[in-house]
Amino acid sequence: MKIFVKQVYTAAACNRTPEIVDWNKAGLMCFGACNAVVIYDTKIKGRDPLAILAHHGGRVNSVKWLTKPDGTCNELISASADKTAVIWTLVDDVWKVTSVLKGHSDGITCVYGMYTGGNDLFVFTSSVDSTVKVWERSNDTVTLKQSINLNSGLCLTLHAQMLPVVNKPILFLGLDDNKIHVFALNGEYHRVDVLVGHEDWVRGLDSIIEDNNIMLASASQDTYIRIWRIERYVKESSPVTGIKVEQKVFDAYDVIWSVKLEAVLAGHEGWVYGVQWDSFSEKDNKQPIQRLLSSSLDKTIIIWEPEANGAWVEKIRVGEVGGNGLGFYGSRFGPGAFMGHGYNGSFHIWKLDKTLKTCESSLALSGHFSGVEDVQWEGRGRYLLSASMDQTARLHAPWKLGHGIVEWHEIARPQIHGYDMCSLAPIRAGVYASAAEEKVIRVFQAPNNFVTNFKNITSQELEMDDLGPEGASVPSLGLSNKAVFSGDDMTDADVDKDGYFTAIELHEPPTEETLMQNTLWPESHKLYGHGYEVFCVCASPDGTLLASSCKANTAQHAAVLIWDTKTWQQIHKLVSHQLTVTQLAFSPDSQHLLSVSRDRRWTLFKRDENSNKFEVAACTDKTNGVHSRIIWCCAWFSEGVGFGTGSRDGKVCLWSKTDSTSDTTLKNYALLGKPLELEISVTAIAFAPEKIKIVAVGLETGCIQIFKHEDSWTTLHQLDNSAAHHLTVKRLTFKPKTKEDNKHELLLASCGSDHFVRIHSINLDPTQT
Repeated sequence: MKIFVKQVYTAAACNRTPEIVDWNKAGLMCFGACNAVVIYDTKIKGRDPLAILAHHGGRVNSVKWLTKPDGTCNELISASADKTAVIWTLVDDVWKVTSVLKGHSDGITCVYGMYTGGNDLFVFTSSVDSTVKVWERSNDTVTLKQSINLNSGLCLTLHAQMLPVVNKPILFLGLDDNKIHVFALNGEYHRVDVLVGHEDWVRGLDSIIEDNNIMLASASQDTYIRIWRIERYVKESSPVTGIKVEQKVFDAYDVIWSVKLEAVLAGHEGWVYGVQWDSFSEKDNKQPIQRLLSSSLDKTIIIWEPEANGAWVEKIRVGEVGGNGLGFYGSRFGPGAFMGHGYNGSFHIWKLDKTLKTCESSLALSGHFSGVEDVQWEGRGRYLLSASMDQTARLHAPWKLGHGIVEWHEIARPQIHGYDMCSLAPIRAGVYASAAEEKVIRVFQAPNNFVTNFKNITSQELEMDDLGPEGASVPSLGLSNKAVFSGDDMTDADVDKDGYFTAIELHEPPTEETLMQNTLWPESHKLYGHGYEVFCVCASPDGTLLASSCKANTAQHAAVLIWDTKTWQQIHKLVSHQLTVTQLAFSPDSQHLLSVSRDRRWTLFKRDENSNKFEVAACTDKTNGVHSRIIWCCAWFSEGVGFGTGSRDGKVCLWSKTDSTSDTTLKNYALLGKPLELEISVTAIAFAPEKIKIVAVGLETGCIQIFKHEDSWTTLHQLDNSAAHHLTVKRLTFKPKTKEDNKHELLLASCGSDHFVRIHSINLDPTQT
């Protein structure tokens, strides 16, 4: 049997650090997401625009494109907390690691690369080890040329430029002494000047060449931006009268250079983290105009331009409104647009119009900025829900663009919580329950505004049992989403106006601002009953029951609670395990409930149809349990005649009903064939909705393996760290099959500790069996 696997969708956010995103003239954005580097092609339509590059063993802290003088860009460099920097090169349309820079004794925080001719380049890296290292690549070989010792100082940002006239490199370091240190090459790099003026840490540097001068912009936590002009020093022939701009001079490459403070830009009210230069020409002006982009934690991004009299003024100011973000960590110019990345790892893109005087918000990718613990399909597979330790639940769905083009996007953020989230259970269309690091289970119902917009975007209708509120908002200092009904008065004193819901009509996926502000779902119920933090929830396929478990180290607390979804009352307490139940799964016919636990046992409960009560039908114990370590996951066969369990011991076991009755606790259940032994902790499993047993297995390493099981196990496909996840796979789930679906195609959703939510299409070749 052959299968063909294709990447359909990846939800991703960037790491919450400055200098983590770069955007080149070809429209390719690169950014760090957890330990991976992501390439985002902003020009692609109709397919997943992301390529994931997994190599680093620690968080990626900085990425930069390496742009040649002719504008071509087929290389980038990334720096990581794993103490290394990596040069990536595009070879035959595949990004490959061509050089690994090892030498720092602690994590690398900033990186910059600059070509010196042909394929040769200088790379500069700064680290928490209080050094800046200079690397040179020549003839495709990288060597460490110098280590600049900062004593106990830290380099917070760095930038390099080729000095005009002499065409030699000059290096700028922003240190934690609030100063910019200037270095030039004379055998080795040595300090030639120090630029003083900022009153707090310098967090951003960028330069541009103008008329054989260097224009250097520096951004600081003192809320100011300073523009410095570095030019060849010319001694004045006659004394200057009146006000004179102070200038300093330094010697580099046997030429005297002067440094003047050109301007101080005061427009931000918070720390300024990023600055970037750009050059453009207007129709009636052949002389290019320099403009400057700045981003700040005050939630604003500003484009600055010089007036005819030389004064710098802000031309465009944009930013976030409301929400729980803390402003912007950086911003970059792109083709006909500019972007900012926020505290929550979010991307904001604004397109500039031809006059460059106004801009409008544009659609961008989005995703979680911390580990994703659970993903679950709605009963008919119309949308996918994800829950994360970033304290949000997000809803992903296909956007129908017409002409058969479909793009997946995040289209709602139903829950923005105060606790890390761990589990989800879709109950019926537009209703789900969620669990977080608290003792309460919360139930949410889709508001009318979402139902309308869902139909506009996906061309699919959700059948709601009753008309709910119009939307939801979160009161100040509150954890519960408050319902907002049509006609509610916004002058209500109890409502936080900054986070107030406003009904909007959407025909395309919402932007980040809308997701934060206007896509919450109201909370309809709270369920109390557990003594410790809830660990997992699961709903029966018929939508009538909800099962839940919490963290536990005694049999009493490890009990599984059963809730009636009509009355939301607790109707049963199932005691079987001694430690935390790690996953729950109802059978496809809703008549059995399977639980697996840290106590290395599984228990199967059978439902009494007349009373909705459950009793133990089978379980394992020390004598017949195959697993020797924690059982992390379980899943039912598509036809419901058996189930699989996966454990930290690396085994996947299939269990099936038999005709013979055992005297042990297994009763009429038995192991089906031999276990699959992988020698790597199995953390997630899922069975495809097919008659053939196709099993997806998620591993602690982040890889996903797909097997077929008949009499024995056959490997069909393996997704490596770049195609799947580079940290632990937390959940796998196949999309339920409907009549409208291609009968040979399966959709597999996965999530992991690497912050990603991913969907892969698996095509079964009908000619192969």
